[in-house]
Amino acid sequence: MKTLKNIFLINLLIFTFFACGDDTQPNTDADKTPTITGNLTNTPFGTSVYLDYLTPTNLIPKDTATVDKDGNFAFTYPIEEVGYYRIRINNQNFVNLILNKGETPVLKADGSNIMGTYKIEGSEESEKLRKFNLAYQVNAQTQDSLGRLYQQNPSDQQLFIEMQIASHSAIAKMNNYFKSIINETPGSLVSLAAVQMMDAEENFELYKKVNDALQKEMPNSIYTENFNEKVSKMSVLAPGSEAPDITLNDVNGNPISLSSLKGKVVLVDFWASWCKPCRIENPNVVEAYKKFNKQGFEVFSVSLDGMQQQPNAKQDWINAIEKDNLIWKNHVSDLQGWSSSVVPLYNISGIPFAVLLDREGKIIAKNLRGEELHNKLAELF
Repeated sequence: MKTLKNIFLINLLIFTFFACGDDTQPNTDADKTPTITGNLTNTPFGTSVYLDYLTPTNLIPKDTATVDKDGNFAFTYPIEEVGYYRIRINNQNFVNLILNKGETPVLKADGSNIMGTYKIEGSEESEKLRKFNLAYQVNAQTQDSLGRLYQQNPSDQQLFIEMQIASHSAIAKMNNYFKSIINETPGSLVSLAAVQMMDAEENFELYKKVNDALQKEMPNSIYTENFNEKVSKMSVLAPGSEAPDITLNDVNGNPISLSSLKGKVVLVDFWASWCKPCRIENPNVVEAYKKFNKQGFEVFSVSLDGMQQQPNAKQDWINAIEKDNLIWKNHVSDLQGWSSSVVPLYNISGIPFAVLLDREGKIIAKNLRGEELHNKLAELF
């Protein structure tokens, strides 16, 4: 089940991986023929609009335009090859597009909410991405509603079960749509976006399908190179492999190492206070801990709190531990959010993410949730 980095951080799709850049410098190319035009309603005359190029690791400013009295703007930066681009007024009000050489896209939107209102013409991949965004947003709203309902009724176990079913159903519907995109054009950037919204463990064959297709369709692309590296790393966490060690501080600032728990069956659980699916799953982990702890089961919780928009990340983390009654002692975090050292170490693309280890610290399985976790622990004990 694909969840947060991607689904609940509403900073959009795989572009959560892309950093925000500094003020954009105007394009100084000699050719001033408009390549991308648009119209923004409810946008004051003279408003600056920026065009950025999105790499897998960075955001690169490419052009600046100014909105005229009728809301029109135009960029002249030449698109030389297919890539991810962002048109923005600021870092909170933007839209991501897939643009290719030879296209003359036209963007229309309400300038007060570009993402929620935009239409795009003249760019086939961008239109596919727009529909993709809609599916993403519908699922995000569903999960958010379920999360709020759980917070209001944390002790209602029947409701919890019904919410899990509803959550899984919504994600399955979204994933089926993503699969249809991938099967239609596996070697496209919209398929690259789609597959990374899906759980890699459950859909590794699709990851390989997209990777193989990108190698054929876009062999020299930086996106292909980056994704190929990511797919290669996935084999590191294969069952039977020794789990990478983690040493981070607990809530009191004392370091705890995952390796110190060798001799026990350990669930390494990556979560965050802001992650609603994580919070929904927490009661199940608590139940498993109570049931199997005396037989040698431990939980090693790693929080990805510390997002830029979290001014009180540590307290949020502590409050969530207390509120969800996470009674085990192994709670660690570097409070760096998605910049945490554990993200590349465990190739984490979404949370909740969990790895079950045997007594020797070797990987048994990943992302066991609900009854699956209880059934596996019953087998082991």
